[in-house]
Amino acid sequence: MIQAGRKRSAFFGSMIMGIFVTLVMAGCSGSDGLIGSQGTAGSQGAQGAATPSATTSSLQTTTLGTRSSVSQPNPPITSNANASWTSYSRGPDYPGAVTLPLQFITTKSGDKLAVLVSVPADAYGHPVPGKFPVILTQTAYRIDLGNLLGTIVPADTTLLIGGQDKFMIERGYITVAVDVRGTGMSSGVTHLLGVQEQADYGDTVNWITRQSWCNGNIGVAGTSYLGITSLLTAEQQNPAVKAVFAEVPMGDPFRATVAPGGLLNANFISIWLSLTQNLSVANIPAELAYPQYFLQIAAATQQHVEAINDWYLPTIDQSLDGVTGYATDDGSFWAVRSPLENARFITVPTFIVGGSNDLFQRDEPLLYEQLKRNVTTKLLILPGGHVEAILDSLIDHNNFLSNGAPDAESLMLQWFDQYVKGIHTGAASMPNVTQYIEGYGLDGVERYSSTTDWPSPLAQPLRMYLHGDMSLNITAPTSDQAGHTIAEPSSPASISISTLLVGTMLDALVTPNDGSGCSSSEVQWTLGIAGLLPLTCYNNDTTVEQSQHALVFTTAPYTSNFYINGPIEADIWMSATNSEAAIAVRVDDVDASGNATPLSTGIQSAAFRAVDTSRSRYIDGVMIQPWHPFTLASKQPLVPNQPVLVRVEVFPAAALIRPGHKLQIAISSSNQVEGVWSKPDQASANGNVTTIYNDALHPSSIVLPVVPASVLN
Repeated sequence: MIQAGRKRSAFFGSMIMGIFVTLVMAGCSGSDGLIGSQGTAGSQGAQGAATPSATTSSLQTTTLGTRSSVSQPNPPITSNANASWTSYSRGPDYPGAVTLPLQFITTKSGDKLAVLVSVPADAYGHPVPGKFPVILTQTAYRIDLGNLLGTIVPADTTLLIGGQDKFMIERGYITVAVDVRGTGMSSGVTHLLGVQEQADYGDTVNWITRQSWCNGNIGVAGTSYLGITSLLTAEQQNPAVKAVFAEVPMGDPFRATVAPGGLLNANFISIWLSLTQNLSVANIPAELAYPQYFLQIAAATQQHVEAINDWYLPTIDQSLDGVTGYATDDGSFWAVRSPLENARFITVPTFIVGGSNDLFQRDEPLLYEQLKRNVTTKLLILPGGHVEAILDSLIDHNNFLSNGAPDAESLMLQWFDQYVKGIHTGAASMPNVTQYIEGYGLDGVERYSSTTDWPSPLAQPLRMYLHGDMSLNITAPTSDQAGHTIAEPSSPASISISTLLVGTMLDALVTPNDGSGCSSSEVQWTLGIAGLLPLTCYNNDTTVEQSQHALVFTTAPYTSNFYINGPIEADIWMSATNSEAAIAVRVDDVDASGNATPLSTGIQSAAFRAVDTSRSRYIDGVMIQPWHPFTLASKQPLVPNQPVLVRVEVFPAAALIRPGHKLQIAISSSNQVEGVWSKPDQASANGNVTTIYNDALHPSSIVLPVVPASVLN
């Protein structure tokens, strides 16, 4: 979501579109506890109450489980309650930075990983002798391009994209940037984030510790893919790794990104896989820049070309064809690529930076939750989509201390000075959780709020019901109320995936036919690229909801501030004429002029409606974040015209609904930008008509995490 009045430095405003966007874009449960079409979980009779006061006692919550762990009691963290952001800075220790000649790490598997090492330099540009702590970045987006960008940005700017980081190097760090296997100048055929790549992370850390310039202390850091590799590296518990700084990282690719709600996110997949493949085969500049390695890099490039047929296209085809383990969450394919599964094994201080409309919007708070009781952990959520959150982290915020958010330069320096260098910087005293709050600032000014935990220790579940007259309130229906119908789009999204230039480039295009291409979802699932264009429909859901003929349920105007912060669940009673149907949910803040500011979205295949209650999240006995297995065994095709309860996970949101505004829930049958059917499921969904119920026997509702607005001062 783009906020009016946001200030960008002239440097980044002119450069990022051309270079930075290219470099930095990203990126099995059993049957016990499952509830199906008619099941309920916990105490679902809670009707909610008036907005809680700040003196209300904290309520017991549970965590959200993972494939390998069930939900746990989640008593709120209340320590560090008086923390506030303070500026941290120190001048450079050295006058410059210099990158050493290209090197290669030979892994245990025999592959060679390209590595660029940048070290402190004296006034003449010569490397400074001695041992230094290391900041390691591991990327699929080419270290030579990252290094080029690092040499031209201002020296007071911290980069997390791989390559020379002058800001940190001049303050006594060495940066080590590595092309992961099968990408850039490294050999091998990629299986992005797969088992062998993760084994290489350990080989890389061991190689660093053997170098004469390393003092034995390593911080792992990076943005997007580089943040993911940082978490996966820290999970291996090498004692040399002392801290993590991960910006917009992924947690669970299946649930959060590739297949939210059990539908395939072809939009994201087509962009991201094309990006990684294109960068991996465009190695002519590297071959010319490093002529002594020309033959080696050329041979690696040929392996990357072969990856199209060896990995990229088979993975895409199997997902689109509905193959078990690709279009479902059976087996280990998605689990092994999920940092959330083993985040509990991270034993070093970890800082997570996220975005309010990031493609990893769901996962960033969950990573914090997995880590917070084991290690010192901080969470910062910036506004906007993937690229926009990255941009926000790279520049100084205007009056950032008064608005409640820090800048990246001071953040990473403070974090690594404390936990990698051993300097007392007060990093542990940073606020535990700081979030951008939609609607909190006025006149385009970003405003943030800090608290001791996520979800908020004061969050309470408030159930609001959908009514036949299209109203939304806390009163359950007491008599029959008319249902409403929504229809599957007359034509599915158009998906084109092909190879060009003699198989050296992957070309992909997804064209939605349901209007979702002009919505906040387009910003989210194009990795934030669309958000760089000032289209009104990206900030106003009215356009997409009208084009989709969505069912729109709205509260009365609020007379006082209404604050929600945390995960959201839509419990929708529905029936369908076909065996496959989807429910797409949008949550909006509607102002007096009718503008619908997007807050969050959710999507769910009705056939994958089974919920594992042992892994779902509860607040005060009310389920507020369902955990769906998405396995073949859990799938339940719909019986035509039989009502079922579908629990939709709506990604976490933080928003202040001001007096005179309304809260709005819009329900449609698709959000093709976020999820499309596999080929077999598309055939089963064609022509479907869905009925949404809101009567006493089938009380469709939404559960919101309500927090006293008084905590926002």
